Amino acid sequence: MENKKPELAIADQSVLALVTELHNYFRDMQSYYKISHGSLLSRLESTTDASAEEALHQQIKDVNEKMTFFHVLNNAISTVDTVLHTEKMIEEFKPSSNTSES
Repeated sequence: MENKKPELAIADQSVLALVTELHNYFRDMQSYYKISHGSLLSRLESTTDASAEEALHQQIKDVNEKMTFFHVLNNAISTVDTVLHTEKMIEEFKPSSNTSES
């Protein structure tokens, strides 16, 4: 039976580049929601309309949940990014000919 090394199913994309891109994306999304949170808090402080306050509280709750998700994703992919950029992993993911073991 042939034991073929798996290949990433995304053409023209290395594992290292993909993980780094995801890390940057999750970090940027976390920052985006932090800024949105601050903006919503500012709007909440300046509003006097009770129904607007209620809607803002719901939006803040939703943004807090997304910030939490992206915080977790950012931390997780940060760990993956760090491990993949060690010398051994860089060597593992260097483009090379297919290596098969029986």
